[in-house]
Amino acid sequence: MKNNQTRNNSSGFTLIELLTVITILAILMGLAMGIISYAQAKAAEDKTKGAMSAIKAGLERYYDRNGEYPEPMENNGMGTSGAIALYQALHDDGDDEILGGPNNPSDGRPGEEMLVNLLGKGLVGDDGDGVYYLKDGYDRPFMYQSYDPENPDATNQPTYDLWSYGTDKERNKTNKTSEPKWIKNW
Repeated sequence: MKNNQTRNNSSGFTLIELLTVITILAILMGLAMGIISYAQAKAAEDKTKGAMSAIKAGLERYYDRNGEYPEPMENNGMGTSGAIALYQALHDDGDDEILGGPNNPSDGRPGEEMLVNLLGKGLVGDDGDGVYYLKDGYDRPFMYQSYDPENPDATNQPTYDLWSYGTDKERNKTNKTSEPKWIKNW
């Protein structure tokens, strides 16, 4: 006699097969997220370095024209005064944040004597109150401090210090342990 029992052959996947596929997908997603995160950080760094090159060239043109580098009203390397002064000096849009200027505020429109145009590159920030400043690839203000002969140790260069805090979340110039994370001209 033949055993007429039929075996139920299902064409589905076993639990082990499903878990294996899910694990592989999770690993691939983790790798993709890491690659995307790295690419975004590298793009922000490259954008910041490119902007710094343009700013340095603009500052040299400013120096050639005026015989000095622009000095922010608050020339201490803290806050946004340096980024505002950079915007005003390089875009010829106001001068109320530049020491010794006639105290004209920015209006968001570059003047005829613009030294470098960073407007269309996403490097000009607006605080919402009509204050414009230069920002880095991390969407934070550039830091700028001009050399002060009365306080020569305040800057690292005999001309000016220009830097971005990069990936440094602390953003404190006095904390030298975070300095390797910065993008700087010294």
